[in-house]
Formats: sequence, structure tokens, C-alpha cells
Amino acid sequence: MFGLAALAGCAPSNASSASSSAAPTPESNGTTPGATSDKPWEVAPAAIPEDEITETIESDVVVIGLGASGTYAATSALENGLSVTVLERNDTFNANGGSHFMFNSKCQLEQGEAVDTAVAVKDFLNIGNYKMDGSAVWAWANRSGEAADWFADVVEPYGLHPVLQHSDDVVIEKIYPGTILFIGGANEPTSAIDQDPYNGDLGLGFVPEIDLLGTLLEHIQGKGADVRFKHTSQQLVREEGGRVTAVIATDESGAYKKFVGTKGIVVATGSYSQDADMLNFFCPMVTHNPNGDKVAQFNMGDGSGIKQSLWVGGAMQNNGDHPPMMFWGSTNCIKNVMVNATGKRFIDENAGQSNMAAAQFNQPGSTMVALWNDAYAGQLPAISYRADDPSWAAKPEELLAKWNALVEEGVFMKADSLDEIAAAFELPADVLKQTVETYNGYCAAGEDLEFHKDPATLHELTGPFFATKYDIPASLACMGGLHVNAQSQVLTAESEPIEGLYAIGLAAGDFYANQYSTRFAGNSLGRCMTFGYLVGRQLAGLE
Repeated sequence: MFGLAALAGCAPSNASSASSSAAPTPESNGTTPGATSDKPWEVAPAAIPEDEITETIESDVVVIGLGASGTYAATSALENGLSVTVLERNDTFNANGGSHFMFNSKCQLEQGEAVDTAVAVKDFLNIGNYKMDGSAVWAWANRSGEAADWFADVVEPYGLHPVLQHSDDVVIEKIYPGTILFIGGANEPTSAIDQDPYNGDLGLGFVPEIDLLGTLLEHIQGKGADVRFKHTSQQLVREEGGRVTAVIATDESGAYKKFVGTKGIVVATGSYSQDADMLNFFCPMVTHNPNGDKVAQFNMGDGSGIKQSLWVGGAMQNNGDHPPMMFWGSTNCIKNVMVNATGKRFIDENAGQSNMAAAQFNQPGSTMVALWNDAYAGQLPAISYRADDPSWAAKPEELLAKWNALVEEGVFMKADSLDEIAAAFELPADVLKQTVETYNGYCAAGEDLEFHKDPATLHELTGPFFATKYDIPASLACMGGLHVNAQSQVLTAESEPIEGLYAIGLAAGDFYANQYSTRFAGNSLGRCMTFGYLVGRQLAGLE
């Protein structure tokens, strides 16, 4: 929900990519095969000898990785008249989440929810202190609606169509309208309560990307794409400091095959979350925190596509402090009264998911406890998961039933006294009781003197109480990667394009800084769709 990149239960698609068929040269990457380094991801392996390659396959475009960005790029290239080979190291595609932030697509405009692009983009750039490539951000803003409408036409014959998700109007915590889902497939939800942001259930819920990517896979295979599962790319081939022409991959048996892309090679292999060295170096927000070793890394990317692009002369983005996409624990949190491990409030509970997670991460132990009561079910704003269908708003009685069921499951607790809650969650009882007393005073006065929460959302907290503890947020992905331009070309350290080599999705950098913001819910998949669409057109000579 809100653009959550939840794991979908299918294998991750981070097929490797790598260096040239001749030994890497100093001018291309500055490393020697087998060398040691304090940045081991930069050290190229020995080149794969030509006489070990068992087969050579040629197509216009080779896409490495069949996650969201790779699927979108393959579809765009194929639909624009190119022959396409896709290499995927797993036995299926990888689908995460399903929310795409796209600016002013048709389904958004039909709901009268146009977003002021100039205001929104400047907000996005301000969140990152302008430490990203503004041209790429503007390309997303200016072309994403077009991309969304184009993909809607592709999947319409298969019964899928886009709908706009909800948004809000609070200036500071605002979620901009623009987040779309493609629905109509087998995974479309049947219950509004499971999609309500206040239901408290931390399950994965609805993952519409499964339906969308599955449909696109069926579509491109039906139109002749050569999709190779269980093929793990090992090295990119670059001609003596010039063009990247091919990728060498191993099949399930371990045999080497060379896949030539006459128009280009597209690296769509995901992030580096599972590479401990890269994570520690590039994503210090997670690893340099006292609780960093307890942060679950949900993304299964090993950085292989990034690393092996470096081996042929590519560079990482200039901004070395990559933000994590971190908001798992706060996705469906109940936001009446939230306290940290000391029993004190620490934030305006209306803060957006990414802000809540960042604040939680910097509390003692990186945990928080939520408290609310039965009356809160009727005090919450009714939020429909779909802007076009108000019936997708949970009713108070549905929320209460959900909460009570979670009490039975042991996810929530219900207690008559704050002392019971304090004992259950190891909070100082006297501090907790003072916190609630003070909060109730703010409710009576209509003004929160500590965190200035919207007075309309100040609701007195009396027993019996619901409570639950949210543990350390998980990192769903690391939002940084290769140095690329707005055309998705991989760049050298001198910002020169490497001919024939492109990177999109989480393998591509220069798009995020400071924090992944859920004010643009689904912006990661929105970027994947937009630049997947654009790189296909670029390779076809249409851009």
C-alpha cells in the first residue's frame, strides 16, 4: 500500500552482469583482475575466454533481469519493432508492490486529481537537497503519464486497467495524487478492510504487480521475445574502451553463452542490499545506526549488475549516501498515540510513512508502541484504496473486527490499564501514564503543544486500550546505483556515456538522496515504468 514495494513471494530477479571478454584495461576501470581493494565491488574478475563460450545469440536488445524495470524495457523495445532477449537468473519474474507514481495519467485526470507538476517536482528535489540529476527527475515527471497510458493500452486486451489510489490534502504530510495500480487480474483484492492503511495488519496484502508483470511476460513471449530463465549473466563485453556489445551468461548447466545486443544492453538487475560491503559503504543510514545490524534487508539484489557495469568503466553516482526505502513497520500503523521505548511521544503521529520510519529508526532501540481504543475506529478518516470507488473504504465495524482478530492472534493486545501495556512492552509506567494524560489535555484544549498534530485528529485516549509494538523498520531497497543520465546511459566517472550500455530501475542512480519519500507513493515503480518505456524508445531511435 502507499507504493509499498512488498515482497511478492516469487524469486528475485537480479541476474548478474559483468565485464568484457578481454581483460579489463586501466582506462576502462582502473582495476586488475584478481586484485585486492578496500572497495571489492570494483575489482574485476578474470575475463571469460572466448573458447569457453558454447553459443552466440544475437538480437537488437538484451535486457538483464526480469523485474519491473526489465519487463517494462523489454515490452517497450519489442513493441517499438526491436528483437529482444531477456536473461533472468531465476525461474520466474520478480514482482514487488504495485503502486506506480505517474504524473497526470488518464486515470488520474478522469478523477479530477491533476497534480501541479512544477510544485510536486520541486518538492521531490527539495527532499533530496537537489543532490540528484534534475533532468532525470523532470523526465519522469514529464513523460510518466504518457508511459502509463501506453502500458494501459498494451494490457487492456488482457483485462487489466489502471486506477488511481487515494491521496490527501494536508500540505506538510501530503501524499500527491498520481499513484496508480493496474487491476483486473487474479490478485485483485476482494475485501476493502485488507487495504485500509489503518487496519494494523503488517501482512503483504495486495501485490498487483504480479498480475501486471505476468501479463506483460505473456505478451512479449507471444510476440517473439526470447526470454531465458535460469540464465545468469557473468560479464559484459566492451570493445577496447568503446562500445558494450554483449553479455556473457551461464545457463542452468553452467555453460557459457554470449548474447549480443546490436542496439544495446540494458542492466535491470536491481539493488545491492545483499552485498554487505556495498551496503555498509553506500547506505550508511542503515548500517551506521546502533541498530543497523538488526535491519532486515528485504531486497534480494546482490549488486551484480552494478558491479559488473563498473568493471567495464561505469561509475557510481556522485552522491555516495544512498537512502534506503524504509517504512515497513510504519506501513499500517495505528496513529492515535505513538510512544518510543521511554514511554514518550516523539512525533506528530500523522507524519507520512517514510518520515515515521526515519523518526522511529532514530528512537531508542528503533521501536515504537501505538495506543488507541474502540472509539478510534469511528474517528479515523474513511480512506478508499481506490479513488474511483468509494466503497473501498473500511467501515468502523470492519476495523474493530480486524483489530479484535489481531488481538486473538497476539499481534495486538487489549488492556484495561496503561500499567498492563507498560509491563507488556517494557515501558516506564509512570512516564507512559503522564504522556497519555498530557495528550488528553491537548485533546481537550484542541491544541498539541508538543508536536502540533492536526487538531481534527486529536482524540482522547481512554481505556480499554488497544496497543501494539512496531519493531525496527525494514529496508526494502537501497535507492542508489550507477551514474546514469536522463537517457539511462551508464556514465564514466567523467560523465561520458558508455556506448551501448544502459541501466534502469534500482541499478540506476542519480535519482534519490536523503530519503525515499512516500509523499510520491510508488515513485520507485513509477520510475521503473517511465524509464523502461523510454529506454525501449531510445533503442528504437524514437527519442
